[in-house]
Amino acid sequence: MKKSTTGLLLGSALVVGLSGCATSNTNATSSVDKPWYQHPMVCGLAGSVIGGGIGYATSSESDEDTGAALGGTAGAALGAALCADTPEPVAEPAPMPEPEPTFEPVTLQSDVTFAFDSAELRPGAASELNQVAHTLNDNPEVRVTIAGHTDAVGSNQYNLGLSQDRADSVRSYLMSEGVAGNRMNTVGYGEERPVATNETDAGRSMNRRVEIMSQ
Repeated sequence: MKKSTTGLLLGSALVVGLSGCATSNTNATSSVDKPWYQHPMVCGLAGSVIGGGIGYATSSESDEDTGAALGGTAGAALGAALCADTPEPVAEPAPMPEPEPTFEPVTLQSDVTFAFDSAELRPGAASELNQVAHTLNDNPEVRVTIAGHTDAVGSNQYNLGLSQDRADSVRSYLMSEGVAGNRMNTVGYGEERPVATNETDAGRSMNRRVEIMSQ
């Protein structure tokens, strides 16, 4: 090999090797962990020598120097690239879980839903109960408890039965609107859980109610 060719090879190796070294400095942490033979500068020098030899061997006598130089440069760049740090793929964040379906408690007053001393639903109850059925049908995972309550007029035993019958009437209506029966539990509390005084008409009216709440 001619001296000029050797000079070109070494020059190319040094230039590209030093550039690989400069690049490795920006990733000092990852490069330090590598063995010496995988350092970008070493790979660049090795690639330059191999590429230069191939370029020299495959070029004609008139352009040996040019072929060796080009081969050395290409080999050095390829060697440095192969040994360079490969960034690890960034894991995509896990999708956020969907929020749990919620059901706002509904209180049905008896002056709208039931006549006095009756468990038969009034026609005016349909509008509010249709809304409840729509919400439950849109959220099939929600289960509810339907609780009946009365005022303190009459015996406690009688009021327990009346409150249970009213809760059952609400459940039956919701089933007629497509809500599965096994999603609804009914219970009658009678006069045991007042929300107002039983000494006034207004208070007794508030106590006569049916509550629908999520389980």
